[in-house]
Amino acid sequence: MMKRLRRVHPLYYLALVLFVVALAASALTADTSGGVARSASVYDTGPGGAAALRKYFEAMGASTTTVQGDTFAADPAQVGVLFMLAPSEAFTPLDVVAVRQFVAGGGTAVLGTDIGVFEGALLDAFDIHVAGALGPGQYPVGGIAFANPPARTIALDRGVILSFGGGRVPLVATAPGRAIVAMAREGSGSLIVVGSVAPFLTAELGEADNGRFALALAAPAIASRRAVAFDEYHHGIHPTTDVLVLLTRTWPGRALVFAGVALFLYLVASGRRLGPPIPLDPRPPRSSLEYIRGFAGLVRRSGHGEIARRRFRRELRTSLARELPETPLGEVIAELATTDHPRAARARALDEALAHPLREDALLRTVREVGLVIGTEHKAGGTA
Repeated sequence: MMKRLRRVHPLYYLALVLFVVALAASALTADTSGGVARSASVYDTGPGGAAALRKYFEAMGASTTTVQGDTFAADPAQVGVLFMLAPSEAFTPLDVVAVRQFVAGGGTAVLGTDIGVFEGALLDAFDIHVAGALGPGQYPVGGIAFANPPARTIALDRGVILSFGGGRVPLVATAPGRAIVAMAREGSGSLIVVGSVAPFLTAELGEADNGRFALALAAPAIASRRAVAFDEYHHGIHPTTDVLVLLTRTWPGRALVFAGVALFLYLVASGRRLGPPIPLDPRPPRSSLEYIRGFAGLVRRSGHGEIARRRFRRELRTSLARELPETPLGEVIAELATTDHPRAARARALDEALAHPLREDALLRTVREVGLVIGTEHKAGGTA
């Protein structure tokens, strides 16, 4: 057993490492300092969900809805603020276009992120980027954007620091160049990126001024009597006809793909077979008749058919000579004529026929005649 373990191919270890890395990447969106799974979904009533946030908005007079189903889109005429909290699926180019159209049409999109992985395409489109990690603590909030209702501090358990290009405005910063909340205006609307999901989660909503902070972000929708929407599309609440969605859009599925590729490369590199060995010659042993036919075919193709003819003529003469030893063939045939004239005539005719080249069919008929002439029954009759 130990010898088998020592012979494990290095690609097996590579597959194990990839599997562990994939699970660790998926855990980044599920682990907090308190061990709470954070989905940030309004359908999650646990500490890591946003169900309490939705009820809070409704209690403050806002109408709420969700974006889910076949496509990702929000109508700025109906939706005033779109919250996109901790997406678990990547934004596609079409999703980015939908957000830009919503913002350009007068809507406010709020993106809350802890790592900035699945939102990469959206952040790049608005020239906002993740610049580093943010530790837990309480951070001051100021400015007119958070004056109604007034929010002074927000409590975060973890998050990211944001960097941005020209035309982008930092709304909350721990220090110059270290923004936590940034705004990018486009058209008549804006995208607000919050470098943490904590202020919106049920477990953290009552800490510091997190509730007021979230309500201030939703204020444009309440003031315009439009709905506050929550993005559940990027939490997986949509149909799919892709049977490979679990392999391509989940980290455990991607880990299985990596493991399968590593196993395939191992089989190719080691030359291992995928089934039982195939015998080199699965045919049964050949019979003697096959060798005879093969030799006959070689003789036929070589053009030396006279070898068989000469052999049968010699056999005919030898068999006849045994009846009268030391007697020439002519005298043997003459002696046979006195006792068995037909046999003597057939023997003479066969000898003359075998003296000349014959076709294959004629040679076969002649061979049969030779067998009848030198057969034991004729010998017995001739001797008698």
